[in-house]
Amino acid sequence: MSKPLFFVADAHEGPVWVAQQCRLYFTTKTHLDTYQRVDIMYLDFSQFGVCSEQELWADLPETAPLQIEAKLFYHDANMANSMCLSADGRALIVAEQGDKNRPSVISRIALADKTRSVLVDGFDGQPFNSLNKVILDQEGKLIISDPDYGFRQDFRPPPVLEPNIYSACPDGGLNCFRCNLEMPHGLALSPDEKYLFVTDTSNDGAHGDSIELKRRKSVWRFAYNAETGEISGEGKCCFAVAKGVPDGAVFAGEHLLVGGGDGVYVANQQGELLGKIPTEKTAVNVALAAEGKHLFVTADDGVYLFRNWINHLETEDSKNETASTGASKLQLADS
Repeated sequence: MSKPLFFVADAHEGPVWVAQQCRLYFTTKTHLDTYQRVDIMYLDFSQFGVCSEQELWADLPETAPLQIEAKLFYHDANMANSMCLSADGRALIVAEQGDKNRPSVISRIALADKTRSVLVDGFDGQPFNSLNKVILDQEGKLIISDPDYGFRQDFRPPPVLEPNIYSACPDGGLNCFRCNLEMPHGLALSPDEKYLFVTDTSNDGAHGDSIELKRRKSVWRFAYNAETGEISGEGKCCFAVAKGVPDGAVFAGEHLLVGGGDGVYVANQQGELLGKIPTEKTAVNVALAAEGKHLFVTADDGVYLFRNWINHLETEDSKNETASTGASKLQLADS
């Protein structure tokens, strides 16, 4: 099993692998040099030929992190957080949190020429809080989470709307779902699109107010109607993370992968926890390459690349097997 590679970069959120370009895009931490600012950056892997999505990934040299430097794609992206790839593969769909002077919107930024257009800018005539995550279903509907982190972190005005989840249809229709989570955050659709998994992350250590919260750090499952985009149900609490909060999420085949404070948590399609891919740094958000075989993880000051991520999964069975093997070796040594 190869060790994960770590690429030093200002890489906080929204990783998106664009196979046609052989690039991983991501958003930075907030820059405070002149004013609060987030940029969109990328790592270019084209020199290694992995764009073919073949087994060339295995030939990626251990020195690759020394050969790739993060480059600027879009300067001052309106406090952008999460992103996903458009259905046609030609643009980034960006959840822009906004600031005290600019609204929080969902935008589309063309990969070819960086042309930006606004797709969704509010609900029922009211401004969003600070849009955080955005994903796309198979029919082209956007699913968006809108916690009020921007206000709590003092870069957005006081919220008008509750922290909600929205689904935006291509025809412009917008569904609102008040899921009764304290801070609806990360989003992932099951492969059959019958369920939407949402991370509740009120316990992020970044609240500067006196609002009473239960400080949840758990992953929830709700019913999703792929035809209408409606989200429903009281929700089922699937699991909580042991450290930090559950953040970005994605499905790799039948596995749900969720970033947490001590690694990437892995569950099945029902949300039952299977194990974890340990990381020394906080696993903020996740993205997949090569049809889900390889895993990128943003960690604020860099990006992990786990080739054949399934081989890095630690379950209770694998831990027990490792411990048993170690004990057997010790007994042989003693004898």
